[in-house]
Amino acid sequence: MKAKIQLVQVNDSYGNQYFLPYSVGLLQSYCNKFDDVRENFIFMKFIYKQEIDLEQQVKNMGKRNIIAQACYIWNWQFNIEFAKLTKKYNPDALIILGGPRVPDDSTGFFDRYPYIDILCHGEGEMVFHDILKQYMSEQQYGNIEGVSYHDRKANRTVYTPRRARAIDLETIPSPYLDGTFSELLEDDVTWQASWETNRGCPYRCTFCLWGVEYYNKIRKFPFEERLLEEIRWFSINKIGLVFGCDANFGIFERDLDIANALVEFKKEYGYPQKFRVCNAKNSNARVFEISKILNGGGMDKGTSMSVQSMNENVLETVKRKNIGTDKFEDLMNRFNESSIPTYTEIILPLPNETYESFITGLDVLFHSGQHSQLNIYNCTVLTNSEMASPEFMKEHNIQTVDLPVFQAHIDNKPNEYIQELETIAVGTKTMPTSDWKKSQRYSWAVQTFHGLGLLQYIAIFFVNRYDRNYSDFYHTLLEYAQDNPRTLFGLELNEMEQTIDNILIGKMQGQLVPEYELDIVWPAEEASLLRILNTIDVFYEQCVGLIKYFIEKYELKIDDRLLADLILLQKKSMVHFNDELVIHVNLKYNLVEYIRNIKIGCPSELFKFSSSKPYKRVSNWKYPSDKNRFAREIVWYGRKGGLYIHPFNESSECRENIGS
Repeated sequence: MKAKIQLVQVNDSYGNQYFLPYSVGLLQSYCNKFDDVRENFIFMKFIYKQEIDLEQQVKNMGKRNIIAQACYIWNWQFNIEFAKLTKKYNPDALIILGGPRVPDDSTGFFDRYPYIDILCHGEGEMVFHDILKQYMSEQQYGNIEGVSYHDRKANRTVYTPRRARAIDLETIPSPYLDGTFSELLEDDVTWQASWETNRGCPYRCTFCLWGVEYYNKIRKFPFEERLLEEIRWFSINKIGLVFGCDANFGIFERDLDIANALVEFKKEYGYPQKFRVCNAKNSNARVFEISKILNGGGMDKGTSMSVQSMNENVLETVKRKNIGTDKFEDLMNRFNESSIPTYTEIILPLPNETYESFITGLDVLFHSGQHSQLNIYNCTVLTNSEMASPEFMKEHNIQTVDLPVFQAHIDNKPNEYIQELETIAVGTKTMPTSDWKKSQRYSWAVQTFHGLGLLQYIAIFFVNRYDRNYSDFYHTLLEYAQDNPRTLFGLELNEMEQTIDNILIGKMQGQLVPEYELDIVWPAEEASLLRILNTIDVFYEQCVGLIKYFIEKYELKIDDRLLADLILLQKKSMVHFNDELVIHVNLKYNLVEYIRNIKIGCPSELFKFSSSKPYKRVSNWKYPSDKNRFAREIVWYGRKGGLYIHPFNESSECRENIGS
C-alpha cells in the first residue's frame, strides 16, 4: 500500500480569494518525477486553508504517513498547532516543517515542540526527496543535508549543514504545467498565483531573509519552455492576480520580454488581470520601460521605488545601497510625466535612523517627486535574518514587541482562527521609543494627507510657492490637530494615538471602519481617509483653519481667491463615493498646470486668467453611493494604482502673469 503524503500551505484569504499552494506544489512536482516516489507514495489533496474548528479539520484529514508544512510568518502558529493535533491523531506520522519561518538555529526546538520530527533548512525540493528516499529505506534522516532531525529512538537531535544551492532550476517541474493543481481548480475558489521567474538576490540587506549569503546567487527559470507556458496557464485558468516572487524584477533584460508576454496574453484571454512584483532595488530605466508596458496593458499594481531609508549611515548599517537622489528624482519625473503610479516603501525604525534623519529623508522623497504613494512599514524582525541575531540586536539596542501579524484588509475574525504573531522593533539606540512614537504620528500624517491625496495639492503649492519643506506643513498639521481635538484632524490623530498605544501593548495595529460595512482591518491611514470622506464637506471647511494656522505661523500671504481655488481644486480632485461621472470646476488661477509641472520636475510660473476658466475631470468611479464597493475598489485595490485622486484636464488659454 502506498504511503499517504499530506502537503500543507495555509495562507490568509481575502473573501473567497486564495493563493494556490505554490511552495508545496513545487515539492510534489519535483518528487513525482521519480519512479520510486510514484510507486511508493500518493500525494493527497493539498490543505490550503484553515477551518474554524482546527481539531475537527485534522480529524477529517484521516490517516496520513507524512505531513509536510510550509511555514511563513503568517501561518507559523497554525502550523505548530496543526502539527500537534496531527501527532495526536496520527502518532506514527512523520511531521516535517520547512519554509522561511523555520529557525536555522534549532537548539531547544524539539524540546518545545516534541511532536515535530524534521525541520528543513533552505530550498526544499531535493531535501524533501531525500526524506522520501530515507522513508522507503533505513529512515536515517540524520544523514540528509539541510535538516534538523529529532531522533526519538536515540533520544538525540541531529543537525546537518545546509545543502549547497547547486540544483539546476530546469530540473524542477512547474506545478502549474504538470497537473499538480488540477484537483484544486475544481474548488469554488477565486485563485491567485505566486510566480517565480528566478531565485536569489544579490543584495545583503540585514532586515531581509534574501540577505543571507545562501541566497545571493541568482538563478533563472527557462523563459520559453517554462515561463511563457505558465503565463498561458494563468490566462486559460483565469487567474486574476499573479504575484511575482522575484526579489528584483527588472534586473534582467529578459524581464522586458516577460512583461510584454503578460500583456499579450491578457489581450488574448483577458487574464491574468494584474501582475504585482517587487521591482529591482536599484530602479533603473529598464524598470521604467517594464512599468510602461504593464501600465499600458492595465496590469500594473504600481511600481515599487523602495528605499527603506534615505540616510546613508542607516543604509550602510543595513547593507543596502539605493540609487542616487538625482537618478531617483529623474526616474520619478519620468513616471509622473507618464502618469504611471509608483510607491516608495520605508521601514521604521532601522538601526541608526533618528527622528530627524527620518523626517529629512521623507522631505527628500517629496522634493524628488514622490507624490504617488508612500508606504511606511513597521520593522519586522524576521527569524533567520541578520537583524534578528543576538549580536545585532544588542549592538543597536533594538527593542521589540510581539503583536498580531498585521495583514491589511484581512477579515476581522479575531476569535475564529489561531492568532499569528510578529516581532516588530519599537525602539533602537538612535530612535528611542518616545521618538518612534513621534515618527509613527508623522508617518500617519504624511501617508493620510499626502500619500492618499487629501491635502497633497495644498502641500505642494505652499511648499513650492513659499520655499518651505513638506515637514513644515505636516508638523504644523500635527500641531493643529493636537490644539484642536474636536476637529476632524484632532479626532483622527486621537485614533492614531490609540493605534500606537495598542502596538506597544501587543494589540491589533489596524483599525475598523464600520461605516462602510466591510468587516475588515484597515491600515490607520486608509481608515482615516474613509472616515474623512464620509464628511468631506466638513473636512475641507476645517482645512481653512489649518491653512490660516500655517500661514500665520510662517508669516505668509495669499490672495483669498487663490486660496479658495486651491481648496476647491483639492476637494474636487479626490475621488468620492458620491461622485458624478463628469466634474467641472471654474478656476481663476492655473493651479492645475502649476501643480502638475512641479510633480514632473518642470516648475512653471503661477498665472491668473483674465476670466475664470473651466476645468473638467472624468471620474473613474461609476457606482454612486455604493460605499462598500468604493472602499474595496478605490481605497483597498486602488491605493498603489493611485485611483483615489485624479488630475483635471489642462487648459492652454492665454494667461496673465500675476508675479510672485
